[in-house]
Amino acid sequence: MQMFKLRDYQELLIDGARSEFDNGNNRTCIVAPCGAGKTIIMAWMSAQAKLRGNNVLFAVHRQELIDQSSETFQALGISHGIIAAGYAMNVSEQIQIASIQSVIRRTDKINVPQIIILDEAHHATASTWRKLLAIYPNAFVIGLTATPARMGGQGLGDVFQSLIMGPTVKELIEWGNLSPFRYYSPPVAVDFSDLHVKYGDYVQSEVALCMDKAEIIGDLITQYNKLAPGARAVCYCASIAHSQHTADMFCLAGIPALHIDGETKDIVRKAAINDFKVGKIKILCNVDLISEGFDVPAMEAVILARPTQSLTLYIQQAMRAMRVDKDNPNKVAIIIDHVGNVYRHGLPDEDRAWTLESKKKKKVVREVMLKQCPKCYGAHNPGPICPYCKHVYEVAVQAAITEKAGELTEILEIQKKERKQEVGRARNVVTLEQIAMQRGYSPRWVKKMCEVKNIPFAEGVK
Repeated sequence: MQMFKLRDYQELLIDGARSEFDNGNNRTCIVAPCGAGKTIIMAWMSAQAKLRGNNVLFAVHRQELIDQSSETFQALGISHGIIAAGYAMNVSEQIQIASIQSVIRRTDKINVPQIIILDEAHHATASTWRKLLAIYPNAFVIGLTATPARMGGQGLGDVFQSLIMGPTVKELIEWGNLSPFRYYSPPVAVDFSDLHVKYGDYVQSEVALCMDKAEIIGDLITQYNKLAPGARAVCYCASIAHSQHTADMFCLAGIPALHIDGETKDIVRKAAINDFKVGKIKILCNVDLISEGFDVPAMEAVILARPTQSLTLYIQQAMRAMRVDKDNPNKVAIIIDHVGNVYRHGLPDEDRAWTLESKKKKKVVREVMLKQCPKCYGAHNPGPICPYCKHVYEVAVQAAITEKAGELTEILEIQKKERKQEVGRARNVVTLEQIAMQRGYSPRWVKKMCEVKNIPFAEGVK
C-alpha cells in the first residue's frame, strides 16, 4: 500500500468513528459534503482494517461507483476484489468493493465481513441494504454521505446510532477543497402549483409534462449561452423523453450534447462520459443518473431543469460542478436553476442541522433569506450589491415630508397598491416564493397567501 496523507478533518472524522465504536455505537454515519474526499476516507479505513486482519465489505449502489472507487483504491495501492456483474470474483481479498445488488445474492460465497462501509449512506434504509445488514448483525457499520436523510426527508435513525459531522460547504470552499460558485435562477415560466407530491417528491410524469416544451428547452439554451457559454454542464431533466429532446435541441443550436440513462449500454455510457470529460461533449443530459459519485473536476456548470421537493437530491445535483479542478485553479462553478429549487432549499453552502430523527413528527418552518438580482438573475444572500454582476440595488428612500402632504400620501398609497397588485397577479407558489424572497418575507407569508388565494402549497418552502 502506498502512503498517502489525510487532511486534518479527514483524520478527525476517522477518529470520530473509532470513538463511536468504543462507546458501543456499532453503526455510525460520517457526514461530509461533496468534495470532502469520502472515497479517500473509505480507502484509509479499509486499509487500516485489513492490517488488523479484518475483512471489509465496501458497498455501493451504482456501476459507476464501482469503477470510480476501484480506481481510487488502485491509485493508493490498496488491493481489493470486486463483486459486481461482469467482474470475476476473488474472494481471497480481504477488501471487497461490491454492488449492493450483486453482493446480496452472493453472501454465501464471500468471507464474513467484520467491517461494512456504506457509500451514499442516505440509501441505507432501502430494503436491500437492510437485508445486507441483517445478514451480518455483528459487523461494525460505517456510512458516508453528504446528506444523511432519505429523498423524502426522513432521518436514518432506523439504521444508524450516531452521526459524525464533518466540515461545512463554506469551510471547504474557504480551504480550497471546493470551488466557489455562482447561482442563477432565471424567471420561472412554469407553473408547478398543481403538481402532486408522492414519496416526498413531485410526481415525475407531471413534471415532465410541464418541462418538456420547446419554448422552455429553448430558454435553457439561451440562458446557458448567456451565463456559461462553452462550459461543460450536466443538465438534470424531468424524464427520459425530456432529456432526449433537450440534448437534441442543444445539438440543433450547435452545442454538442448527449443523453444517457439507466438503459444506455455500459460501453456507450462510458464513452459519453469520457467525451464529456475531454470536452468533446458540452452538455450531458440525464434524469437523476448523474447525482452521486460522478467525479468530473473539469465540469464547470449544472443546469437544473427538474423541480424537486427533496433536499437530498437538490444538494447532490446542485453541487456536482463544485469539485476542484487542478488544471483550472480559478474555476467558479455556475449553477443555473430554471425551476426555483433554490427557493425551496436555500443555497448549496447554507449551514444545515442534520439529525437521525424523522422530520415527519414536527414540521419546521425554515426561513429562506435570498435576494435575486433583476439584472443577471443571480441568487444570493441579502446585500446592497449583487456579488456576481455588481449591480447596485435601489434603496427605498422615504419621501421627504413637505407641505404637499396629500401628494406624499398619494405616492405611498400608489406604492402600496402596486405591491398588492403584484401579489394579486401571482397564480402559483413559485411566484409567491419569489415575491417573498425579494421583500424579505418569511415562508409563513407564502403559506398564508396560498391559503387566501386557494393555491396548493405542496410544502414548497421548508
